[in-house]
Amino acid sequence: MMRFKYFFFIVLCFGFIQIKAETPFFKKFKKDYSSLGADLLNSTGEIAQVKNFVYQKDVATFTFKEGTIYFLRYMDGRPTTAIFFGKGNAKIKIPPHVEKQSLLSVTKDSVIDEDFTICLIRMADDFDLKVKEKFSLKEKTLKWKDYTKIKQAQSETYFKPVIQYKYDNYFQLLRSLYERGVDGYFWIDFNRYNFTYDPNRPEQVIVSYEFQRNDYIPTEASVFQNKARAVYDDSMMSDIVYPTTAVSKKATLEMGGIDGAKLDNAQTDMKLVINVDSLKYLSTFLHFNLKVDSIYYQEKPVDYYRRRDFTFIGIILPKYRYKGDTLDLTFFYNGVNFDYALPYVEDPTPTKHSFTFIVPKGYNYLMPGMGEIQTDGKNKMRFEVNPQHPYDKFYFQGYASGYDTIPVVSDIGITVNFLKSHYLTKRMDCYIPDQLYQSSVMDAFNFMSGHMANPIGTFEVFVFPHFYYSMPGMVEIPQILCYTEGSLSDLGGFNIFSGYSVAKQWFGCVMEPATERESWIKDAASQYLSMLFIQNSGDGTAYFANLLNRRDSLYTLRENDRDRPLATGERVSSVIKGNKGVWLLHMLRFMMFDLKNQSDAKFYKFFYNLSQLTNLKKFTNTDIEKLAEKYYGQPLDWFFNEWLYDFGYPKYNVTYKISKEAQGFYINGQVTTKGVSQDFQMPVVMRVENENGQSVFVRQDIKGLKDNFKLGPFPTKPKDFVFNELFSVLSKDKVSKK
Repeated sequence: MMRFKYFFFIVLCFGFIQIKAETPFFKKFKKDYSSLGADLLNSTGEIAQVKNFVYQKDVATFTFKEGTIYFLRYMDGRPTTAIFFGKGNAKIKIPPHVEKQSLLSVTKDSVIDEDFTICLIRMADDFDLKVKEKFSLKEKTLKWKDYTKIKQAQSETYFKPVIQYKYDNYFQLLRSLYERGVDGYFWIDFNRYNFTYDPNRPEQVIVSYEFQRNDYIPTEASVFQNKARAVYDDSMMSDIVYPTTAVSKKATLEMGGIDGAKLDNAQTDMKLVINVDSLKYLSTFLHFNLKVDSIYYQEKPVDYYRRRDFTFIGIILPKYRYKGDTLDLTFFYNGVNFDYALPYVEDPTPTKHSFTFIVPKGYNYLMPGMGEIQTDGKNKMRFEVNPQHPYDKFYFQGYASGYDTIPVVSDIGITVNFLKSHYLTKRMDCYIPDQLYQSSVMDAFNFMSGHMANPIGTFEVFVFPHFYYSMPGMVEIPQILCYTEGSLSDLGGFNIFSGYSVAKQWFGCVMEPATERESWIKDAASQYLSMLFIQNSGDGTAYFANLLNRRDSLYTLRENDRDRPLATGERVSSVIKGNKGVWLLHMLRFMMFDLKNQSDAKFYKFFYNLSQLTNLKKFTNTDIEKLAEKYYGQPLDWFFNEWLYDFGYPKYNVTYKISKEAQGFYINGQVTTKGVSQDFQMPVVMRVENENGQSVFVRQDIKGLKDNFKLGPFPTKPKDFVFNELFSVLSKDKVSKK
C-alpha cells in the first residue's frame, strides 16, 4: 500500500509515467478494434445468393427476399460485417406505448415496414451461421460498383464512433464478438433507419432514424429493453437493470491554472457492484475534457480503451466477475474542465462522495461539506470535503478573487450569505444593483421556504455571484447579467433568474430519479416553483405571460416535428422538458384547484410532498403519478398517458350559444379538437360572468375529437363566457359565439 501511495505522489508531481507493458490480449484487442474500421474496397470475403431468408432479431424481422450477401472483415474465422444488395424488407413493432409514440414523433409512423435494396450489417451474433445453414458461399472480392453503392448509402458513417455517441460502437461490437453467441450484438442500416441490438446496454433495443437527409448522427427514435425482460408497460419502463452501480467515490483533486479551475492531477477511487450475471468489459464515463493517464483495478494497472475526446471509457478486466461482486477502480487523470470531475457509470443512483482538495493559496472554493482549510506547503492549501448527501454527479464552485460576506436572516431563521466579489463593481456593464439583487433573492427564498419548508438538510445558504451549479446550501445567481428590464418586466424581471436558481434548493442535484426517464422533473419542478414565486410577486400577469411563451414554443416545436414524449428521458430537449413539464404541473394545479373557494391548498400540499418524494430517495414516474392521484382524489393514468407518455397538443375549436329555457339561461357548446388522439380527454375550466360582473367557475370534461357541453341554468342572461379559463389546459383555442 505504501508503494501505491508513493506511485500516486509521482503521478501528482510529475504526471503519469506509463510503466505497464501491454498484455498480449490488449495488443490483440487494439488490432481487432482497428480491423473493424478497415476500408471495404477490394476486401475479400464470402458471398451468398439468398432467397426468402428470414432473420428475427428481438422485435425486428428482416426478410431478404432475393439478392446477394457479402460477408467481410473476418475476425477469428468469422465475419463481422455483411452487405446485402437485392430486395428486402424490415418489419419492426415497437411494444412500449411511450416508445411507439416517440417513433411516431420522429418518423411520423408508429411502426416500421420498409422495403430496401441495400443494407449494411455489423454483427457479433449468429446471423452468418443462419445464412450458411441455408445457402452455399464462395470466396469473393467486393466489387468497385458495390463498394460505391454502400459508400453512397453512408451506412458506415452512422456506425463509426464519433464523440456525439454516448457509447463507442466499435468497443460494444468487439466486446460482444469475444463472447459471440445467439444473443450477440447486431446493427443494421437500411433506408433512413438503424436498428441496434446491444446486449451490453441497459436498454438493449435502439431504433434510430436519419431525421434530416445527410444527418451525421441519426436520432434515437425508440429505446427499450429486450423481449427476454419484456418491460413494456409505460408505468414500468423505469425498471432497468444497470450493469453496474457506483457504491462510493473518493477523490484527491489537485487544482491549478490561472483561475484555480484546472485539474492538474486527479485520483478517484470508485467502488462498483455488479448487477448482471457476469462481466468482464465495463462501460464507464468521464468528461471528455479530462484526459485519462491510467486506470487501476485492485491496485494494478488495467487495460482500457478510450477514443480521443470520448466520454465513454471501456475497461477490460483481467477476468470475469459475477453478480454481487464489488470492483475497486482507481482513475488517474487531468484536464481543463471540472463541470463534473469524477468518473461515473450508466446507473444514476447517487452515492456518497468524499474529497481531498489541494489548491493554490488565495483561491476560494465553495461546496457542501467543506472542512477546515489547512496550509499544504509554501503555495498550496488543503481541505477535506464530506458532503452530507449522496450524489450522482457532484459539482463545485471555484474562483480566484477575494470576497466579502453579507449575511441576511430569512423569515424562517436561515442565514443567507451573499458573497460579494471585490471585482464586481457598479462600473461594470450589466451590473445588477445590490438592492435589486439581494431583495429579489430574499423574496424568492422567503416565498419558497414558506410553502416548501426548509431546503433539504440546509441550515445556512451561500449566494454565489457567478454562473455555475447550485448545490445544497449554495445558490448561483449572476450579478453581472446583461438583460433589459423593459423586455423582461412583463415576464418577471430579475425574479426570473433569482427564482429559478433559488428553486434548485428544493428541486436540484439531490433529486434521485431512478433512470433518465424521470429527468424531466428536474427541469420542470424548479422552473415551476420559480413561476409560482413570480406570480406571488405581482398581479399574476407575468406568470401567465411565461406560461403562454412556453406554450407557443411547444407548438412551434411540434409543427417542426421536434416534439417528444417527456418520459423518453435525455432524448427530450431541455426546452421541451422545461416547458412541457411546467405545463404538466400547471395543469395538475388547476385540476386540483378548489373552484368554489378559489384555493390552491391541495396543489401546494402535493408540490411540497413532491419535493419530499424526489429528494434523497429513488423515485420513478409512477411514484409521481401516485402522489398526484393522492391529492387529486381520482386515478390519473389518462392524464399521464397523454402528457408524459405521449406527445402532441390540442387545438380546440369552440362554438357556443346562449339559450333560455324554463329553468333559466343555458350555454350550449360544441367542441372540435385537433392535434391529439381520439382518446384524448381533459377537464377544462370555464367561467361565466353575469350582468353584475360576478363570475361562476365550472370544470367540464371534454373528451374525444368532438364533444358537447351544457352549462347552467343561470338566473340571468350571461354577459361573458370564457372557455379554458386560467389556461387550465395546454391548448390553442378558437372560440366563437353563434
